[in-house]
Amino acid sequence: MTGRKSLKAMQGEETRATLIDTGARLFAQNGYNGVSMRTLAAEAGVNLATVGYHFGGKAGLYEAILREIIDIRDDIIPPKAEVDSRIEAAGDDLDAKARVVDWLVDRLTRDLLGVGDYVWGTVIISRELVHPSELYPELLHQFFNPTFDSLCTLVRGTSPAPADPTEVVVTAQCIIGIIIKMLENSTMVCQRLGWESYEDHLETLAAILKKRIRGLIGLPMEIAQ
Repeated sequence: MTGRKSLKAMQGEETRATLIDTGARLFAQNGYNGVSMRTLAAEAGVNLATVGYHFGGKAGLYEAILREIIDIRDDIIPPKAEVDSRIEAAGDDLDAKARVVDWLVDRLTRDLLGVGDYVWGTVIISRELVHPSELYPELLHQFFNPTFDSLCTLVRGTSPAPADPTEVVVTAQCIIGIIIKMLENSTMVCQRLGWESYEDHLETLAAILKKRIRGLIGLPMEIAQ
């Protein structure tokens, strides 16, 4: 009896994970209002009642997806304390500061532009910025603000000269904006470059983005390796 219960629990967890993965993809591709319960169930290979059983409906599934995105925030963008630590270690050396920028841009390129676990979540976050849901205030507090704090810390700490607070905010916004737009427009960019996807060209993308973002901050665009 215990074994059967354990198996049932495992199957339930697997179904829940499938619904979250499927829901994240569909919400990213079509927006919240563009996804029906029937489509969710069909794409996940379950019946309609299963969605309600695990999440109470479409809204509950969407909330669960956003909470998972919040939980993995520090896996996508390094927390402020980690950025601070690397900036402190770099000292006043401009090349060392540039390498801190490169480290963070490498993370963003790999995790957000690569074909990985975070792609659909990133698109959903982008949609939330344009069309906020009822959960936006929580996202602002637990995802957007900490993420922005990390980027502002990067800009403030690696800038060759003391940066004006307005300049810090605008520059940090530009950095995340570049990455998000590269993700949102990936199909168009790949068509123009003759690529199938970003996956086989992440090193090239990272090199270009690192160079340009260094320049945006005011650091040398070319550094000694």
